Amino acid sequence: MEMSIKDRLTILAMSVIGMIIYLLIAYDPLDILDTTQKYIIAVIVSIAFLILLIYRVQRIQKKMKKPI
Repeated sequence: MEMSIKDRLTILAMSVIGMIIYLLIAYDPLDILDTTQKYIIAVIVSIAFLILLIYRVQRIQKKMKKPI
């Protein structure tokens, strides 16, 4: 069974959202955070997105293994 376009777009969208969040943290348009806070937030966001992405991929894999 092949991965659907919806599943591929979901994974792509999660990756794009993560990159946008990283850019917002890095540029910090309101200049609120210092460097240490930026690193801490970036690590927390990375862990959260990694967990969500792994969960989503596992769900897709389970769905692909099921017979039609």
